Amino acid sequence: MHNNTNLSVALISLTLFFAGCGSSPIAKLYILDATDSHNSIPAVTMEGHSVVVKVGPVSIADTLNQSQIVTRTGPNMLVADEFNRWSGDLQSNITSVIGENISTLLPTDQVILSQEIALLPIDFQVLVNIREFDGPLGGVVTLNADWTVAAKSKDKTVVSKKSVLQENTDGTDYQAYVAAQSSLLEKLSQEITAEIRKQLIK
Repeated sequence: MHNNTNLSVALISLTLFFAGCGSSPIAKLYILDATDSHNSIPAVTMEGHSVVVKVGPVSIADTLNQSQIVTRTGPNMLVADEFNRWSGDLQSNITSVIGENISTLLPTDQVILSQEIALLPIDFQVLVNIREFDGPLGGVVTLNADWTVAAKSKDKTVVSKKSVLQENTDGTDYQAYVAAQSSLLEKLSQEITAEIRKQLIK
């Protein structure tokens, strides 16, 4: 009788274990999107050739640059969600989106993505340092970034600026949160592109 009781307990424990394993939530993966590529802006040229822009290095705060999506729950509290993650490296995703946005907004098909500081045969180099890129779910997401546009022309103009941008989320889930972050990168790309165009008409 005692053995039967032990066997029953063991079977119940195994059943609960496998039931628990079967009901474990699956992590959802997200990616930042570039701006809509459909536009009628004329391409810019420099001395007879398409403008060449190098995007990078792009850096992001260590607290944000991880596989889990980070949200803000208070003035001094960030939360990384195990079941809502980035599909790949966040820093690389941000670099790619900024590059794609600039390619569309300028527009030019000569955009180089590189984390190397070494100078290349380019017309402009864009450097970005993201200090803050978070917010609460269902609230306002903030992008706080320092950025530099360095022109490789004869006067070698270097312009450094700071952008603090905000975007309301259109929902309380992570999909809306990531969409707001994509919109913020588009706004940042617009400011960077405007500076490049300003340098071109000098």
